[in-house]
Amino acid sequence: MKIRPDTAKIITIISKRIMSVLLYLSCVNLVAIPQLEGQHILKGQVVKEGSPVTDGYVMLHSVSSMRSGQVDSVSLSSEGYFEFQLSGFDDIGGSDEVYFASVEHQGVLYFGSAITDVDQLESSYSIAVFSAKVVPEEGMTLPLKVRNILLEEATGTWRVRDVIALENPGDETLIPSEGGAVWSYPLPDGFRNAEVIRGELPPEDVMFTDKGVLVRAPLPPGERMLVIVYELTDLDATFPAPGPTEMVELFVKEPGPSIQVTNLSPLDVVSLEPGSSYRRYSASSLNDVDISLREVFEGEPYPLGRISLAIGILLCSVILVSGINKSQDLTSRRVALANERKTVLLKIALLDQHIENAIAGEDIADLRAKREDLIGLLLEQG
Repeated sequence: MKIRPDTAKIITIISKRIMSVLLYLSCVNLVAIPQLEGQHILKGQVVKEGSPVTDGYVMLHSVSSMRSGQVDSVSLSSEGYFEFQLSGFDDIGGSDEVYFASVEHQGVLYFGSAITDVDQLESSYSIAVFSAKVVPEEGMTLPLKVRNILLEEATGTWRVRDVIALENPGDETLIPSEGGAVWSYPLPDGFRNAEVIRGELPPEDVMFTDKGVLVRAPLPPGERMLVIVYELTDLDATFPAPGPTEMVELFVKEPGPSIQVTNLSPLDVVSLEPGSSYRRYSASSLNDVDISLREVFEGEPYPLGRISLAIGILLCSVILVSGINKSQDLTSRRVALANERKTVLLKIALLDQHIENAIAGEDIADLRAKREDLIGLLLEQG
């Protein structure tokens, strides 16, 4: 069930995957591997459903901001083991040097975790692979763990940042049929200038049609993040949400017009960076719904949701003034929220937006540092 017909094509695709990983890892302030003095050995095993995989080659890669590529390869043993000698890497070095291994199984490339510290070599390195399943040409409907939609008004348009956490809940890697997609998802009518700005999927395998986004990359079991941006001509729009979605949150940057939102409830106003605030709407456990926005103009009935939101903000202010659950409670709440994946994704997206819109000469080093810390937390959560 190979999807790569020849070795040359495999090498080309592997190279693209490596560059995609480089782009993703370059967002993180990776810890340098200390000087690898003497003999250091990376030992690992390739497993599938708890059993060793004995056929194939494992490749060792080195990635940094200056270079990337394969540095060694070995064949798997009869028990699925492999090892690489890391001696001689002392001269490669670099403050952001990272090593990781990969293996191809049934036409799909699987990566092990990044080695950022020599202490990681004390533990066995494992690469999990899965059986491959070809999906129908139109792709499959897959659940979303989280979807965060951020709206910001610009001159004559609305900028949308769509953060999607897509899940393959099965135990097989989904691969496309010839010319088909693994997963597709509709976007609002009339969207334009769409592009992928970040995620855990190779950018060359994420496409846009006149109806939405589609993914042609293999999807192993688990969760994958995708961040896309696009524009809408006005705020009256419908965001389709087919299939199950565990959590949806909509954020409208202030100052903004009064709006009515269907299938989401107004919550509060959040500010994750200095000088910005967003109205937040949320809902959980949705299935096959449309999230419709409609701008309410002067003279129309004031949207009930906006009234509820204003009351909620007022009550929150009263509580804060009265001194109930002061800084300690707020600190513990922030820590709890930071440990939730959806909050981490949202913070990263908002910081990206603030960095992109920074004025010339503005010091954004602190924002970049915060963003890198959040991406590190995201990687730790898996």
